[in-house]
Amino acid sequence: MNMIIMTSGVRWNEPVYLRIGYGMPERIRSPKDALNHLLFRWPTVRGEKYSTARNICSAAEGNSLLHNEARMAFVEACVEADVLD
Repeated sequence: MNMIIMTSGVRWNEPVYLRIGYGMPERIRSPKDALNHLLFRWPTVRGEKYSTARNICSAAEGNSLLHNEARMAFVEACVEADVLD
């Protein structure tokens, strides 16, 4: 099954690289990419940082002032879940 996920034109200056399980490294470039991963590809064990990142990435969709904050929250969730590559 092929899946195409459209991303918004806004990208972070530095992408976040993560690896879930034994999969290939993945590059996350925007709050929308991050939110898609948090909602659909994240490990089942989810902590406090996961919830914060999900909320901030969702809010960043309509607020460009939150883009850097969303990236920082996503990185913290990656560290918490031990998926940062």
